[in-house]
Amino acid sequence: MVDITNSRILRAILLLLAVCLVSLPAQAAVGVSTYIFLSDQSTVLQTGGIAGVHWTYSIEGKFQLSVDPIAPNAGVASFIYVDANAADDSPYRRTLDPNEVFNMTGLVGTVLSDMMIAFTGKAGDGSDILIIAILKDDLVYLVGQTFPPAGSADFFIFSLDAVAQRKYDGGSGTTNDPYLIYTAKQMNSIGTEPNDWDKHFKLMADIDLSEYTGTSFNIIGYWRSRSDNKPFSGIFDGNSKIISNFTYTSVNASKVGLFGYLDGENAHIKDLGLYNPNVTAGIGRYVGALVSDTNGYITSCYVKGGSVSGNHIVGGLTGSNRGTLSNCTSSCIVSGTGLVVGGLAGGNSGIITDCCSTGNVSAGGYVGGLVGTNDGMITDCYATGNMWGNNGVGGFVGHNDYYANIARCYSTGGVSGDSALGGLAGSNSGRITNCYSAGSVSGDEWIGGLVGINGSYFGEAFGTITNCYSVGIVSSHTTVGGLLGFNYGTVTASFWDIETTGLIKMCGRQIWGIGCENADGKTTAEMQTAATFLEAGWDFVGETANGTEDIWWILEGKDYPRLWWERSEIRNSNIEIRNKSK
Repeated sequence: MVDITNSRILRAILLLLAVCLVSLPAQAAVGVSTYIFLSDQSTVLQTGGIAGVHWTYSIEGKFQLSVDPIAPNAGVASFIYVDANAADDSPYRRTLDPNEVFNMTGLVGTVLSDMMIAFTGKAGDGSDILIIAILKDDLVYLVGQTFPPAGSADFFIFSLDAVAQRKYDGGSGTTNDPYLIYTAKQMNSIGTEPNDWDKHFKLMADIDLSEYTGTSFNIIGYWRSRSDNKPFSGIFDGNSKIISNFTYTSVNASKVGLFGYLDGENAHIKDLGLYNPNVTAGIGRYVGALVSDTNGYITSCYVKGGSVSGNHIVGGLTGSNRGTLSNCTSSCIVSGTGLVVGGLAGGNSGIITDCCSTGNVSAGGYVGGLVGTNDGMITDCYATGNMWGNNGVGGFVGHNDYYANIARCYSTGGVSGDSALGGLAGSNSGRITNCYSAGSVSGDEWIGGLVGINGSYFGEAFGTITNCYSVGIVSSHTTVGGLLGFNYGTVTASFWDIETTGLIKMCGRQIWGIGCENADGKTTAEMQTAATFLEAGWDFVGETANGTEDIWWILEGKDYPRLWWERSEIRNSNIEIRNKSK
């Protein structure tokens, strides 16, 4: 090994570093961190040999550094991996591998202080190696030298002078050691590193993205075509922190959101709040504040304030959901110039559970308080915003498609537009079970307190409504009913309040359908009496004759039936906490 006490070169190195120490912080980064070589400040100098060469190479690449300052006896450090190359600017473009020249991954590192590490070892040609690392903020300065064996006049000598910047703010991107994000700059840099999109990230502080305007923010993950796409497939842990003022403005951009494309069996965004996002995509499709298109998991995330707008498939949280959304909320204003627009998600073909939306939504058609169109399953959710659109507009969902399911959900916002309007759904070809609507509905034709058009021209097998009710004011010029505007499907054990809706007919019109004939509306008093629903087979808390799921409960004489989960103090307090954040 090199005699570091007598090395003239080492003494010069240490003298230089001692001058730098005056301005260094008192604590260096510990754990495992990834660093990127700053190529304009990182070189390897090759000198010596029989020909007396003097070549300078610029370094590009990255390495991972592990620092343990509390190891037994003395702190230790190591280069876990080095993925770098170096080239000179001569016509020959000579290259070398810094890891091979300095055997970086084979060196032993000793932590000399909170800021200084000495790495020693041998190169493949038998030369001794010394590298001194100084850590300052998110930078590491590397100064090193190879020392040929005594009497080796034809050996090359290599000198290292490099600066590398810590990637993000530490971590190695694994589940147990995620990349740490503290600043807006670090958040924006994720979008420039596609090779990291399968890694684990953790947000460590509230950050403000207002410095990124127009299209300057680097969206994370993309889908351009079936053969050209790169999703974010890792984990982003919001750590209950808030990202505020995310802004993206374009006249025609599609796949717009903080995350552009989320896909993969482990792809997950969780515990993250977006405050005051402003996303404007013009005629763009697939637009959301958090994600444009997801086929992963989004859990315990929320959007508060701000606005999201685009053309088709636009949602407050995500444009399209093909994965699972759970325990998420949205309260932003959502608008679209086209179709499939919702307060939480534009389109859903996956699973949505325990979610809500409270923002107002407007678009051309298929407009819903929670979802524009549903091709999947939605359970235990609600929407309270006001809706407007030309056709296919619902306080909860614009259109519930074939084989899709909505269960144990409600809406209370007002709905207005032209045709196919409903307090809960504009149109339904799937199943709606144990739901209710309490918002007013007004339009021209095919207007219902619960659903505008139920069923399809394919017959009664499509479009079923079971154990539901509506109580909002309903008004229309033609084809209007207290529960349904137009019925092609099947309605079972469902009710409407003839006093509050102002209508004595369940359906405005029925063709091929079942359930509207001879249906009797109920007074407000009857609608606030448990027996009305128990006799129809509804499953209430505390009774077992109609089932044991305990779906409904009621304060008789004071209110209409409510869903069991509306009583959950835990669920409501979680939503309240999220909505009061910031």
